[in-house]
Amino acid sequence: MDKIPYDQLKILLVDPQRPFHMMMKGILTNFGVKKMQFAETGEAAVRMCRNETFNVLLVEYNLGANKNGRQLLEEIRTLKLIKPDALFIIISGETSRAAVLGTMEMQPDDYIIKPFSQRLLDNRLQKAWAKRHAMAPIYNCLQKGDYGLAIAACKALIKAKNRYSAFCLEMMTGFMCHEGQYDEAEVILNTVLKERDLQWAKINMARVHLGFKRYDEAQQILTAILAKQSTNVEAIDLLSQVQLAAGNSPQAQTTLQRSIDISPLSMKRHQQMIDVATTNNDFGLIKDSYGKLLKLSRRSVHAGTENLSNYVRSIITVVEHSEEKNEINKLQSELNNTLQRAKTEEGRNLPYPYSSFEGVIQAQLQAAKGEKLKAKKTIMEAIHAFCDENDQWELPDELVPDTCITLIHIDEIDLARKFSSQLNKDSSVAKTIKDKLNNEDSATRHREFNKITKAGIDAYTKNNNLDALELFEQAIILSPVNSGAALNLFQVQTRLMQDHKKYIKPILPQTKETLRLLNGVRLTSAHAKRYSKIKREYDEVVRKHAR
Repeated sequence: MDKIPYDQLKILLVDPQRPFHMMMKGILTNFGVKKMQFAETGEAAVRMCRNETFNVLLVEYNLGANKNGRQLLEEIRTLKLIKPDALFIIISGETSRAAVLGTMEMQPDDYIIKPFSQRLLDNRLQKAWAKRHAMAPIYNCLQKGDYGLAIAACKALIKAKNRYSAFCLEMMTGFMCHEGQYDEAEVILNTVLKERDLQWAKINMARVHLGFKRYDEAQQILTAILAKQSTNVEAIDLLSQVQLAAGNSPQAQTTLQRSIDISPLSMKRHQQMIDVATTNNDFGLIKDSYGKLLKLSRRSVHAGTENLSNYVRSIITVVEHSEEKNEINKLQSELNNTLQRAKTEEGRNLPYPYSSFEGVIQAQLQAAKGEKLKAKKTIMEAIHAFCDENDQWELPDELVPDTCITLIHIDEIDLARKFSSQLNKDSSVAKTIKDKLNNEDSATRHREFNKITKAGIDAYTKNNNLDALELFEQAIILSPVNSGAALNLFQVQTRLMQDHKKYIKPILPQTKETLRLLNGVRLTSAHAKRYSKIKREYDEVVRKHAR
């Protein structure tokens, strides 16, 4: 085994305690290390990794109120700020099961518990270095995301009788399952299991059975594993996937909850719970899971508005399905508290005012509660800054999903369709929005609205104003807060009162209701100009009538 070349290494120690820095400096100097640097926070460590290349990172789990050691590991690997052959080792006094399991699932090279001896540290560093460098060809492929090449690298190392061949075999069969190469994986695993009863081989065999839709066989293997080791989260997660694939989603949800109770810090696991809960229409659990995802994402590489949007959207979905006033009030409070906290979290670095994001969400809540006019005023106030004087929109992509959802709720279908072209076609929310836009009832109502509006415009153009009035009133019924429809109605009402005094008395009260749909709403430039012109004519009619 090649010894670790301490004198050639550049080591970064990340720990908030200065005394520990001094202690480790002495130990590492004794090992022969000549180049070492220190950081007190995860954020400082990320900055240093952007500018320099380190061979070894020794990181405390608890790094203060911001990024922790597990999040630092995920971030520098995601951003590829660490080479595939570099070591990342947690050295911490943190021994809680959730923290340790959550970190080990991120696959650091080791987790060393404080306090430790100099001899123990040297021994663990030597072992981690030897393993990491012996398997460097595999890690190089994984950093590129090329599982095919990773499988080939595993085969080459196994053929060369690498001392870590057993681990290579475990990784290789896992990669084969990931790539759908179940036939080859099954042959290899059968050979392995004939020689030794290895747990990793049984788990990968369960993956093979899942891939071939042999759910009973997969479940039998995993149940047997868990009978002996009830806290094996890998087996529990896989069992939940098997149960979901087999159509037993309630049991899958119960099983996955076991895994979350054991190791609650995995974002992937909470996302899996969202998928299961979605199948079960458990909107409360979806909300709670998104809330946990949001909490875990903060200060991590996954920080941003996506998890925030998913969480507040899930709160609003629960509001839509709730009939209890007290529960709705509680959910509104949860939403408002979340938005208030997010102002200093996700809202800090937005390229647009946070008030726009907040307004879009509040409009979505109002629409879900059936307050369409209020929602219309709120949404247009929130997004008006992204529309220029020529009515050209530049709505930020982050605001598009919730804006579309709100616009669909208030029957502003044309604008929703316009913005929907910006959606990420692969996202689940994009699919939901497209389904709503293409919903047969909604599409039929929208076609009827357009047909009636066109007929009304034709009637108005031909001066058939009573016919136009009747048609525009029908259009408003179909789309109660549509500004274009309200303007059409206001225009024909005003013309009738201008042309025939006898219509002033019956129509004037109706115009007040029409104006209620327009007052306080941020209109597009074209609509605003049109409104100003009609309003001047209307005011003149009212003044003459008042004399």
